[in-house]
Amino acid sequence: MDYSKSILVDFETKFSNYADSFLTDDIEFDQNILLKKEHSLLVCQESKILAETEDFSPRMAALIEIAALFHDIGRFEQIREFNTFVDCKSVDHGDLGCEVLIKINILATLAEKDQNIILASTKNHNNRELAQDLGEDALVVLKAVRDADKLDIMRILLKEYAKKRLDETIILHLDESDDVSPNVMKYLRKNKTPDISDFRTLTDFQLAQLAWIYDLNFKHSLYEFKKREFYEKITNLLPDTPQINKICKQMQNYLEDKTKK
Repeated sequence: MDYSKSILVDFETKFSNYADSFLTDDIEFDQNILLKKEHSLLVCQESKILAETEDFSPRMAALIEIAALFHDIGRFEQIREFNTFVDCKSVDHGDLGCEVLIKINILATLAEKDQNIILASTKNHNNRELAQDLGEDALVVLKAVRDADKLDIMRILLKEYAKKRLDETIILHLDESDDVSPNVMKYLRKNKTPDISDFRTLTDFQLAQLAWIYDLNFKHSLYEFKKREFYEKITNLLPDTPQINKICKQMQNYLEDKTKK
């Protein structure tokens, strides 16, 4: 199949039409729809740059872009049905996204094996740990989408933190407290990304954001995390305590080591 620029434009049009179909006259609700639409389009752009930097084949680069575009397609039904983006309080948006793609048959122009790669990426992109039972191509696409997703989520959250009044939907309805939950700290000490179900406070969430460095799969992504000063911008928001300073230093050392020339 010819994975030309025209087919990617066609998928963007179909995606935008689908996302726009959820818009209402409710300003607050529509803000969440537009947020996820913009996020999906920007993750697609992040994935394109990643694919170019890592020098993937035209087919793999195209599949990565398409998978990135549709990775959060389940979010639109999720917010309409449950009024939240918190999976543990509603539905797994990766599973729902996979169901949506099959239901609306938006991938019909792709070869079946490539459709399955997109479906696998959508279904698994939000899991805390990488699925290991996928084929080689599907695993590469999944890793690229996960990296691109994290880079843009950092942009969204830093923009949100700059506001005086935080959007509870974006910060997952967490308590704006300086406390760190024991389970979150347990994962951080092991150089692992905490489980979202253990988040109790905004501090938990922000520390978990820093821990995304342990889950970035490509050199490009680690370099971008460092270049955009995500570490500094998040640590500047965290409470100044010995426990938090120690764990942040541990993460900083990891990032520095992984981005050495």
